[in-house]
Amino acid sequence: MNIVEKILFNHSTEPVKTISPGDIATVMVDRAIIVDMAALHPEFVENPPLRPFDPEKISLVFDHYVPAPSIEIANRVNRLRKLVSRWGIKDFFDTGRGGISHVLGGELGWFKPGSLIANTDSHTIATGAFNTLGRGLGTPELMNIIATGKTWFMVGETLKAELNGSVRRGSSAKDVFFHIASITGDIPGKNVEFAGTGIKTLGMDERSAISTMCAELSAEFAVFPPDDILRNYMDSAGVRDYRAITPDSDAEYFDEIHVDMESVEPMVAMPDRIINNVKPVSELGRVNVDVAVVGSCANGRLSDIRDVAEVLRGKKINRNVRLTVTPASRKVYMEAERLGYLSTIIEANGLVTNPTCGACLGGHMGVVGDGDTVISSTTRNFKGRMGSSRASIYLASARTVAISALYGYIKGDLNE
Repeated sequence: MNIVEKILFNHSTEPVKTISPGDIATVMVDRAIIVDMAALHPEFVENPPLRPFDPEKISLVFDHYVPAPSIEIANRVNRLRKLVSRWGIKDFFDTGRGGISHVLGGELGWFKPGSLIANTDSHTIATGAFNTLGRGLGTPELMNIIATGKTWFMVGETLKAELNGSVRRGSSAKDVFFHIASITGDIPGKNVEFAGTGIKTLGMDERSAISTMCAELSAEFAVFPPDDILRNYMDSAGVRDYRAITPDSDAEYFDEIHVDMESVEPMVAMPDRIINNVKPVSELGRVNVDVAVVGSCANGRLSDIRDVAEVLRGKKINRNVRLTVTPASRKVYMEAERLGYLSTIIEANGLVTNPTCGACLGGHMGVVGDGDTVISSTTRNFKGRMGSSRASIYLASARTVAISALYGYIKGDLNE
């Protein structure tokens, strides 16, 4: 079995001898995460489960609307707060105390290698960086999980993606993902398992960026194998009671791709979609921008904030550009502040916000208007994603966003 199949097998509630594509796997989850978006679903706030299967395995994280941008949302999330005491939840991260659930969970050791996570957010596939399976599920299914601790998955086929070499200077893991997307296209119902000698050159931020973005391939799971980098990270988080999973020597895959990361130059996803819509920035031509955004569960991490600060140090952004930088967690925010990254961005006339999903979903903290041309390091760019459906959203790495904000047009190389 491959990694996905083995983790599902290990969590099966039924006595099975193996797990294969096409099977329906009924499993126990290790942790269920609820985010504040659940407050927008009447079936959850009006008729929540009476009690959770295990309050120690339930987390509630406010991340999408932090702070609440309207009276309606403020009233709705207040109803979630009442569940904390009713259910006896200890892992509750209110406004200002946590960050984006996919980032916070990694920092706190929730994503133990070999574990299985359920969340109400579609980018829960991000957990794959930790050798963990994570899936975003609908609110009704999360209600069932909260009550029973169980869920089910249709087991999909798995693509093996071998990463070789290292990311070239000036490029990023986001660019590697765009390159992968240009090879795979849309793979709904299928999984991705990463392999290859290049993995050892990727830190946890980079792995997380790639696994997170695999949601845009319509993949179910996207998982990295365990290695010393992961083990050292878990040690630093104080987590040692886990069972990391590697594939069997005879594991089966429906296809295999090979990526030479050294050859990947800065990339950009053109407006409205990612699949079959990416190209090297060098082939784009001049595209002036009005708005530049750095943040999200994919690219609001410390290494992303560092890249922005390195580009902007001692400079000012273009007078026609509005730059917003949103750290993905409180920990990222505080470390970026300590290292001077945030002051560098502010001195360059960029705006730094509190940790939140913010502009990524078009909820607040940078909603874009009619006719705006946006360059963003966030996750999605379909029409209306960040605000107006009349805006044009280009996606790129945090570094490319910063360079573009500096020059006023989309640009991937600081030295050209």
